[in-house]
Amino acid sequence: MPKKKKETKNLTEDQIKIRSSVISIAVAVLSLFIFLSLLNFELGIIGDLIRKGTLSLFGAGSIVLLLILLAYSVIALIDDGKTNFNKLYITTGFIFISLLVIFDMKNEINFDFFEKISNAIKISSSFSGGGIIGAVPGFILNNLLGKTGTYLFLIFVIIASFIVLTEYTANEILLRIKRKIDSQKEVIVAKKEERAAKLELEKEELEKTEKAKLPTLDNFDSFDSGMKIEKTKKVKLPILDINEDEIVIEKSQNDIIEIYQVDNNTETIEKDSTEEALLVSDEPLIDEKEIFYDDFDEVVQGEEYKFPPVELLSNLKSKASHDTDILEENGQKIIETLKSFKIDTKLVGINVGPTITSYELEPPQGIKLSRIVSLSDNLALSLAAQDIRIEAPIPGKSVVGIEVPNKVKTPVLLREIIDSKEFEELDSKLPLPLGKDVQGRVMISELNKMPHLLVAGATGSGKSVCINTILISILYKASPEDVKLMLIDPKVVELNIYNGIPHLLIPVVTDAKKASMALDWAVKEMENRYKLFAEKNVRDVTSYNNIEDEEVEKLPMIVIIIDELADLMMVAAKEVENSICRLAQMARAAGLYLIIATQRPSVDVITGIIKANIPSRISFAVSSQIDSRTILDGAGAEKLLGKGDMLFYPSFLSKPVRVQGAFVSDKEVENIVDFVKINNNSDYVDAIEEMLELNEEIEAEIDNSSEEEPLLREAIEIAVQEGQVSISYIQRRLKIGYNRSANIVERMEEMGIVSESDGSKPRKVLVDKTYLEK
Repeated sequence: MPKKKKETKNLTEDQIKIRSSVISIAVAVLSLFIFLSLLNFELGIIGDLIRKGTLSLFGAGSIVLLLILLAYSVIALIDDGKTNFNKLYITTGFIFISLLVIFDMKNEINFDFFEKISNAIKISSSFSGGGIIGAVPGFILNNLLGKTGTYLFLIFVIIASFIVLTEYTANEILLRIKRKIDSQKEVIVAKKEERAAKLELEKEELEKTEKAKLPTLDNFDSFDSGMKIEKTKKVKLPILDINEDEIVIEKSQNDIIEIYQVDNNTETIEKDSTEEALLVSDEPLIDEKEIFYDDFDEVVQGEEYKFPPVELLSNLKSKASHDTDILEENGQKIIETLKSFKIDTKLVGINVGPTITSYELEPPQGIKLSRIVSLSDNLALSLAAQDIRIEAPIPGKSVVGIEVPNKVKTPVLLREIIDSKEFEELDSKLPLPLGKDVQGRVMISELNKMPHLLVAGATGSGKSVCINTILISILYKASPEDVKLMLIDPKVVELNIYNGIPHLLIPVVTDAKKASMALDWAVKEMENRYKLFAEKNVRDVTSYNNIEDEEVEKLPMIVIIIDELADLMMVAAKEVENSICRLAQMARAAGLYLIIATQRPSVDVITGIIKANIPSRISFAVSSQIDSRTILDGAGAEKLLGKGDMLFYPSFLSKPVRVQGAFVSDKEVENIVDFVKINNNSDYVDAIEEMLELNEEIEAEIDNSSEEEPLLREAIEIAVQEGQVSISYIQRRLKIGYNRSANIVERMEEMGIVSESDGSKPRKVLVDKTYLEK
C-alpha cells in the first residue's frame, strides 16, 4: 500500500508538470495570436474580434498585456512548484490596471461617464489611452481624488504591489539604495585623491623642468624664440607612423620577462637572448615624397602671413614613471586570470602609452577570440582597473591587446605635436594633430585624406579641445591664401574666440537658421568651382591652382566646421542634411572639407545618409554601446576614459586606433588667436554676409499662416463633428505641437467658431455643419 500511494503521488507531480507545460505553451500561443492580430495580419473573423476587443479594453496597454502574458508563460514553464501564482496574478493585475489608468489620464478630456467610455474606445484604435479598463477606474478616481491625488494613489498601488510580489521590504530597498550611494561616494573620494596626487606630481615636475618664462603679447617683440630651421631641408611625409619611446619585452633563456626602455635614436639593441625583442615598425605607410622649405614663415602666394611662434604653446613636459615590476605583475595576473578559464596565453609585449598600457598576448591555436573578449569584466576585476578594452586581434599582428588604464596618466600637449619632426615634415596645409597612440607615438594625419570627418563624444570627453587643436594647427601650417574657414557654432561660446582671424570667410555663424544658409552657399560655391574646372579641363582644385595662367585666380581650400550638429538638426533638419550630404558626396575635389561634431550621436542626428557619406570618424567617450555603434559601427567607445581618450577610425583603416588626444588650453588658444589678429589683417567676404542677411530677412517675412490653413480647415471639421473641442484634443488628432494647436484654437475663437476658454472644460462649438458647406 505505501508503494502504491507513493506512485500515485509521483504520478500527480508528473501531471502537474505536464499541465504547467501545456498552460505555458497555450499562453505563449495566445500572446502570439494577439500580437499578430494587433499587427493586422489576416487571422479571420476571430483575429479581427480579438484585435478590436483587446484595443477597446486595454488601448495602449495591449503591449503591456502581451509582455505580462509572456512572463506568465516563462514562469509556468520553469516553475518548480514553489511559485505562488495567486499572489503573482493579483499583484501584476493591480500594477497593470494602474498603468492603464495612467495611460488613460494622459488623454484626459472632461466628458461625462458614457462619453468618457466612448472616447476611450475611439482613441484606443490608434494605440492611445488605457481602453475601457483604464477609463472606468480613471473616471472614478479622478472625480474622487482629483488628477494629482489619482497619480499619488496609483504610484502607491504600484510600489505596494511590487513589494508584495518581490517580498522586498521598504527598508531593504532603502538599504540597497544607500549601499549604492556609499559605493559611488567612495569612487568620488578615490578620484579626488588621485587628482590631488596628480596635481602635486605635476607641480613638482613643473618646478624642476620649467626654465624659461612663456612669451606674452606684451613682451613678445623682445623675446628671443630661438626658432631656427635649416634652409632647403629635405623632408619626408609619413602618415600615422611616428616613433616615441617604447617599452619592449623579451624573454631570456630562463624564461624571465625583461622590460627595458628603447631610446628614440637607437638603431639596434644588443642583449643576450634566445628570442628577438618585439619592436614597432618604423616603415611609413605610404610612398615618400620630397619637398623643400626655405623658412618656416614661407608664404606661397598673396600677402605675407605671419605665422604664430611655437613658443606661444605651453611646453610643460611631464612624463610619468612606470614601475617595471608592476607592469610585469599585471601581465602575470592577466595570464593567470585567462588560465583559470582554460585559456593558455603567452605575454609577448608591453606598450606603455600616455593613458593606457597595452599588454600583447599570443593565444594558442584553436581558441576563439570571442572567448577572450567576453572576459573583459573578469580581467578588470583581477587588475582592479576602472575598465579595460580588448583589441582582438591587433591589426598586422597575431596577438590580442589588453588595454589597461594607467594609474598616473601623462598629458599630451599640443606643443609636443607641433614641435615634432612629423608635423614639420607634413606636406599638407590641413593637418590633423591627433595626439599619441598606445605606444606613445605621435599621431598626425591629413584632413584632405579623410576627406570629411565626423567627431562625436559626450560632454567633457574632449570633443571641443579636439576642434581647437585642429584649428590651431591650421593657423600654424597654412596662410589665408591656402585655407579659408567657415565656423558654425550654434552653442555660441565655443568658437567665437576665432572671430577676426584672416582665415575666416565670414564671422563665426551662431544662428541655426543662418547656418543652413551658409551651408547652402557652400554648395553653390562647390558647383561654381566645378564649372571653372570644366572650363579648364581639370579634375580637382590642386590641378586648377597649378595652371600657369595669370588670369586664373588661385582657389583656397575651405574647411567647414560645425561644432554641434544636433542643434542645427532641431531647427532645420531637412535643409542641413541635404547640404551636408551634397558637400560630403562631391566637395572633396572642389577643395571643400567638412568637420562635424556632436555630443549626441543618435540616429536622428547622425542620419544614415550623413553617416554613409562621411566615412572617417573620431569617437570620444560615449554613454552607451548604442552610441558607439552609431558613430563607429561597433562597440568600444563606451569603454573610453574621457579627457581626450579617443578612437580614430579613418576610411583607410580596417579598425579604429586608440589615441590620447592632444591638449591645448583656453589661454593658449587666446594667445595664438590674439597674435594672428594683431599681426595679420582680416578680410571677410562681404558678398557672402550680404547674401546671408538678405536670405534671413526673406525667411523672417514668410507668413506662417499659409502653412496652417489646411490644418485650420481640418480642425474646424473635427470641432463641428465632435460638438466640443480642446487644445490637447486638436493636438492629438492633428499630431502637431501644443503651441501650434493653441494658435489654431485661438484663430477658431477669433472666427467665432468656438467659445472662449472656460477653465479646464472643453470649448463649445458655436457653428453647425452648414458652416462647413459655406
